[in-house]
Amino acid sequence: MKAFGWVAGSILIATSALAQLPSDIELTSVIDSNAGLNSPVVVRAPPDGSGRLFVAENGGTIKVFDTKGNPLSQNFLTVSVTCCGEQGLLGLAFDPDFATNGTFYITYTAPGTDPKLGVLPDQVLRRYVATNPSANTFAGSSQVVLRVPDLYTNHNGGDILFGVDKYLYWGMGDGGSGGDPNGFAQCLWKKAADGNAASCGNTSGNGPFYYLLGKMMRLDVRHTTASATANMCGATLGQPAQYAIPSTNPYVGQSNKCAEIWDYGLRNPWRWSFDSQTHDLVIGDVGQNLYEEIDFEPAGFAGGGNYGWNKCEGRHYYSPSGSGTTCPATTSTIAPVIEYSHGGGRCAVIGGYVYRGPSQSLRGIYFYSDYCTGDVYYAAPKPLGTSWDSGNGTITPTGLNAGSTASFGDDGNGNVYVVDLNGRVLMLQTDTIFADGFGG
Repeated sequence: MKAFGWVAGSILIATSALAQLPSDIELTSVIDSNAGLNSPVVVRAPPDGSGRLFVAENGGTIKVFDTKGNPLSQNFLTVSVTCCGEQGLLGLAFDPDFATNGTFYITYTAPGTDPKLGVLPDQVLRRYVATNPSANTFAGSSQVVLRVPDLYTNHNGGDILFGVDKYLYWGMGDGGSGGDPNGFAQCLWKKAADGNAASCGNTSGNGPFYYLLGKMMRLDVRHTTASATANMCGATLGQPAQYAIPSTNPYVGQSNKCAEIWDYGLRNPWRWSFDSQTHDLVIGDVGQNLYEEIDFEPAGFAGGGNYGWNKCEGRHYYSPSGSGTTCPATTSTIAPVIEYSHGGGRCAVIGGYVYRGPSQSLRGIYFYSDYCTGDVYYAAPKPLGTSWDSGNGTITPTGLNAGSTASFGDDGNGNVYVVDLNGRVLMLQTDTIFADGFGG
């Protein structure tokens, strides 16, 4: 169990060697600590050309800023959540057509007054529809889309993003505690919290039964379902649902496998991203006590990927215990492209973004961080099956520090932002900007 704060080949690049960063790379403050942000955990730029930045605070408030970091309203939206630690307001995603339909989504830990599917408050996906998408204070309607039952306070994931396919992806942690004692991450169906990882599908008795923990979900939230199928784990058989299952999800039509699942074997995919150019998926999955990992999924992947937890922690055995770094090969799971240990004060990976912005010298480089050190690291992405860290756990620092790194984000111009839990939003850049059609 983590003892810290709230976080418990197809990429196109011209060289196989690690790229050298320019000497003038820096983190510049876009929203500084005087703006009054309280524990920010998400930064998003809506796809509406406005240049606005929306920042979600862990306690349940979303604030909006202009391109110079000036607040545009007191609060855009406030929601009731169970907070804090690894609970609270966790994710924010704008519909690709937000500019015309005003639709966006959040994930959060439900307040304690809500009915519970599990022992503790549910993890919730909610849809909002603004009557005026350009307004800086929300007015409109909302609807719960999906609830996931929970039984511990940690490992809730919560990051949500739309893929180029216009489906919503939702990263969910394994339910919490330490070591995934119930085996949720490797179970593709519902099961009781019985302390038996081998009992996947155990739904005997009165429950509660848990599902979709330790997963990457892929949902068609732009359509609803009139009559839920038997393997829609987040809906009631035969009843309406506020989402649909993409026909290309890997477990569509299969009995005893949740249709919402895209990938599995994840411990706590707190922050992850799509490369805005290649559309590859890069996942930062927070480790247990020894190793942190970055997982890579190329665009066009058919889903059903098993990223190893809790058989593996990084490239090492976890359960059953073993030795060496051959765990992914011996367990037929997908090895991470980056692994690093907890030496040097590191404790929890914060997944980042591939830079596609105006600084030409940074393009195609993946930037990420660690919560405990705040140091920003980088890697030159390589094809699937290739280690970005040379396979030896060596990671490369940029020399930059973001404080208590909570999250990353990007905008329509490919700029990459870093969120400091202490109340700042920073932008990664160099002094040299090339006039090639990108904005500043």
